Formats: sequence, structure tokens, C-alpha cells
Amino acid sequence: MVRGHLTGGEELRAAVSVYTGAGLSRVVLGVTNRRVLAIRSGYWSIRDRGLLWADPVEEVALAQRTRDVRVKGAYTGNTYLRLRRADGSELRLNPRSGFAGDHAGTRKNVDRLYVVIPGRF
Repeated sequence: MVRGHLTGGEELRAAVSVYTGAGLSRVVLGVTNRRVLAIRSGYWSIRDRGLLWADPVEEVALAQRTRDVRVKGAYTGNTYLRLRRADGSELRLNPRSGFAGDHAGTRKNVDRLYVVIPGRF
């Protein structure tokens, strides 16, 4: 899905499905050697619904810390990560692989984003 939005010479480094806001919408975040792309996706299945934005990777930053959601001390599989775009706006992302469960997938997605997006705030 992300490859259709790449321009000449871009190399895809990561593609992660994320839930935004209160989990009511889903976006695929693609990170290339040059840009971070947000592509609107279907909620229940990954389907390209159009490019939302594309910012230079060096102008995008991730918050230093994430926020894990716990219920009675148990990790729920929800980890919220803030992303600052090139225009200064911030998004709250929940990089889950699926809507329920898959705690390891969430951790893997968070770790991958921290590797491919070098900026911090």
C-alpha cells in the first residue's frame, strides 16, 4: 500500500499500522529514507484510502517517552506515542498490529518507529 505513494529513488524503511485519536481511525505510517507518509486506511482491513500527508523525515520527531495503558497493573497492549509533524502539529498514535491483543506486536511497532525516525522532542 505504501509503495504506491513512493517517488523515484525512495527506499521504504518501515510501514506500521496505527490507530489515531481515540482509536476511531486507522492510518498506515510509512517511513522512507526521505519522508514520513500517512496513508488513510480502512478500519477493519488495510486498504488505501488516500495520502493524508507526507513530511521530510528530518522534520518529523517522536516524543522521548511513550505512555503504556495499564488496567489494574496489567499492560493492555495499548501504547500511545506522540509524533510531531513538520508543521508543528502533534498526533497521538497507537501503533497496534490489531485492535485487540498482540502486546508483542505493539512493542515491536513502537521500537521500529524509534529506529527509523531519528528526531526527538
